[in-house]
Amino acid sequence: MAEFKILVDGLGGREFALVRKFLQAPEVKVTVAPGMSGMLYFLNEEQRSRVELKPQVKATDIKAIVALAKEIKPDLVVVGPEDPLILGLADELHKAGLKVFGFTKTAAALEGSKRFCKEIYQKLNLPTAPAEYFTNAEAAIKALEQYKQNGQPVVLKCDNPALGKGVIVVPLSQPGYWPELKNQIRLMFDPDKPLGFLAKAILLENQFPMLNEWSAMSIVGKNNFCLGLAPTKDHKELDGKNTGGMGIVTMAPGFSYDDMLKRKPIVRQVAEYMSDHLGTELCGVFYEGLNRMMGDVDYLVEVNVRGGDPETQGQLEFIEGVPLHEILLAAVEGRPEILKNVSIPTDKVLVGVVMASKGYPGSYEKGKLIEIPKEVLEHAMVFPAGLVLEDGKLYTAGGRVLMVGYEGKTVEKAREGAYAGVYAIKHANALVFRKDIGNPA
Repeated sequence: MAEFKILVDGLGGREFALVRKFLQAPEVKVTVAPGMSGMLYFLNEEQRSRVELKPQVKATDIKAIVALAKEIKPDLVVVGPEDPLILGLADELHKAGLKVFGFTKTAAALEGSKRFCKEIYQKLNLPTAPAEYFTNAEAAIKALEQYKQNGQPVVLKCDNPALGKGVIVVPLSQPGYWPELKNQIRLMFDPDKPLGFLAKAILLENQFPMLNEWSAMSIVGKNNFCLGLAPTKDHKELDGKNTGGMGIVTMAPGFSYDDMLKRKPIVRQVAEYMSDHLGTELCGVFYEGLNRMMGDVDYLVEVNVRGGDPETQGQLEFIEGVPLHEILLAAVEGRPEILKNVSIPTDKVLVGVVMASKGYPGSYEKGKLIEIPKEVLEHAMVFPAGLVLEDGKLYTAGGRVLMVGYEGKTVEKAREGAYAGVYAIKHANALVFRKDIGNPA
């Protein structure tokens, strides 16, 4: 069996999930740039022999990634995070003659600019909330007065990338709702970045009630290649603050794989628009955050151009029949016929609970010792996101530290197994997590 070499760009839980899935095929060898040393702890000895980390190469260092790719000559490059794609990594890798699973810079603007994405969905008459665009706080606050007079609540969205923190929803029940919106607008444009990002522009978007939010991810490629993954419910809040995902249920309660099949024509519409009007093929993961409204109409909340984190960790477990690297290569090469051999099981559920550093999404300390008993690793799946390995011990190195996942025939069984793993991990009160992942809505 011929060796198949993959270069993975990134270092978090999503990238570990990709590496873990790739290594299920014995012919695959993976280089991860930069990777994180804690990844190795969760691989067996044979798997570790097929993985090389490149900690000196930053995921967003385009020149260094391209140079590394030219050096190792991978059969496939897979870009995990959005920032390198928005910066144009895929374009530079294409110029070097490499096969890349990841959106071009033009296509990555679907995530890099919420205004750009919004306008495309509006042009295609796809369900999405109305919004207005502003480049400074004063103009946005002035416009907010009209929303207040009309009684139309709004969501604030940073137009540029904001580390997953750029969407601000003030609870309608909060006293002083409108003054707080004004305050948040000022903070979004504050150069001191009190929210963790600096907005260059923002959208005021009509706020619809979040009736049933879900994540719809598709692997897309040339020649109408489109594989819908299992619909997932994400949980993006911790102690009232917006965060990266804090837990998942796959498949999302109340949804089925038929819901993903219904998204396929819409994904194709967007892909055709990008090809016909902007001259770029969509090849990568197309992520739609959706809100199911009355009449089962799904309104777009956001588009991402990479796998969700932690959604990817669950969704990859639902891909069967064909090794992942063969699927992604077929997407790059435009061979959709491979999909007839891929199956997405509908008879199981995966619940994943994210454990984060105390203080996240605000400031937090690193270097806290984490102990994961052997029985946890035997009982559940653990996806490291922010862990380093030193002298055989694990230490925290990020906001979201790990996710414990467990599969069951029902949400209740999967939830029970996941939390059993969470409570068994020793961390001396260094980690926090939500206790309601998988609870009935």
